[in-house]
Amino acid sequence: MKTASGTSEANMESPLSAGAAGAARLAGLATGLGLGDRSGVCVDTFRAMTHSWGAATAGELPESDVSSDGSPVEFAVGFDDDPSLQFAVEALRPGDCPVDRVVSARATMARLVRRYGADERRWAQVADLYLPEKPATEHVAMFGAEVRQHGDAQFKVWFYPAVGGPEQAAELCERGLAAVGLGAAWDAVAAHMPRGERLDRPVMFSLDLSAAPEARVKLYFRHYATDAGRLAELMASYPGFGAGPVREFCQVMAPEAAADLSAQPPVTCLSFTGARPAAVGGATVYLPMWTYAPDDEVVRRRMNDALAACGRASAPYERALREVASRPLGTGRGIHNYVAWRPGPGRPRLKAYFSPELRHADPAARYALDGQG
Repeated sequence: MKTASGTSEANMESPLSAGAAGAARLAGLATGLGLGDRSGVCVDTFRAMTHSWGAATAGELPESDVSSDGSPVEFAVGFDDDPSLQFAVEALRPGDCPVDRVVSARATMARLVRRYGADERRWAQVADLYLPEKPATEHVAMFGAEVRQHGDAQFKVWFYPAVGGPEQAAELCERGLAAVGLGAAWDAVAAHMPRGERLDRPVMFSLDLSAAPEARVKLYFRHYATDAGRLAELMASYPGFGAGPVREFCQVMAPEAAADLSAQPPVTCLSFTGARPAAVGGATVYLPMWTYAPDDEVVRRRMNDALAACGRASAPYERALREVASRPLGTGRGIHNYVAWRPGPGRPRLKAYFSPELRHADPAARYALDGQG
């Protein structure tokens, strides 16, 4: 299967740089989702965010944490009444090290502020906390942009709370919340780690780079040694969840693994806003797909079943998948990074996270229990 971006760089048949390959797929995604008149906004923003590595090929870059194969970019498409196109990139450059990535992260943020007016107030409150001079993690920051049919691109940043050492991740989350005026959220965060921070591990701290009252702070958790039942129980208390829907989502998307999700830990996310700092504003479940299906064709069929169960049309997803994929779906797995589910005011919302596979297909499991992150 070919797309506007050409043949997969993983097969070494394309001379495209990582930035050019990503931009071509992004333009195709915008068109496929009916956002064609916003494709210029998407590509311009993407190029600004990948300034430090866009001219390099994937093979010239260090392995990234953004996509499951180590590609430094990921695409995400939200399927609801107002379709969205999101992309995330890691702040890095060829031949760098974690110390260099701190510099790249700060430079990327400065570029977003200067060029797009991204709000830096909350960033400034936590940047020194999450971007130390000598980070203990290989990865330090990712940046994202989301584009819809109307309005400006919306930016966000993800930090790694283990940057001060894995044993300090929870503490850095608590300090980060306090720094942005959300210290009251900590009780809810602590309650989301009922088995302790080793098994219910805080792994990302995210900020919407916006001054809007609804701008969110989000914490992401990776859940080890779990299954669909435990995951459903953990999420049952949040608005719109209940135990049944989460268990059913796991059964549809990963039927062979619903009883044991330990091979690749699922992820959950809690969001908070300044309007109600002590209350969870939203919660989301993310299932990793690159290890829980034999190939991407199977994931495609399951995704269509999940969309039907949510009362959502499959056509936007199918169009997005055609634009991202650079090989026949049945020949491997790794195009689908994650599939996310969260309840909505009406129908549930699904979101698919895609890897461009700039490095290779069939990525191995990641994030071992006793490893970083």
